[in-house]
Amino acid sequence: MAEALTARFDLPADPRAAGRARRLVAELLAAWSRPETVDVAQLLVSEVVTNAVRFVGDRSALCLSVELQADRIRIAVDDGTAQHPALKPAGEDDESGRGMHLVAALALQWGVVDILDGQGPGKQVWFDLPRQPDPPRQEDSLEVACGS
Repeated sequence: MAEALTARFDLPADPRAAGRARRLVAELLAAWSRPETVDVAQLLVSEVVTNAVRFVGDRSALCLSVELQADRIRIAVDDGTAQHPALKPAGEDDESGRGMHLVAALALQWGVVDILDGQGPGKQVWFDLPRQPDPPRQEDSLEVACGS
């Protein structure tokens, strides 16, 4: 694969955004023949989008991007606040605070980048998932009959 495949989606910054992001990521990864990553990608994008909706800042929309690179799949969410997510201990009775722990545990790596675009300051939270090798194409394989 010479070039990365990239898709970007604008999502409204409302509580339904996480469900939309899960569906978009699942459909896109299926179209890119990456079904092995769908379940983890849906779980982690849901956590990142939910955080972004809670702390969206001045923007009314989020930007979800998915990039299929040679060795990984990067999923990122841009929002309108400079407040970075943090890995904080969650108490036994806490109803939130575990999402970024899931991201840290299941992603190859994750991070935050401060951004400044036409909408003002914000951040991008991203995570990488492993990309499985492409299966060999039929025309790339050579069959030789034994015993002929």
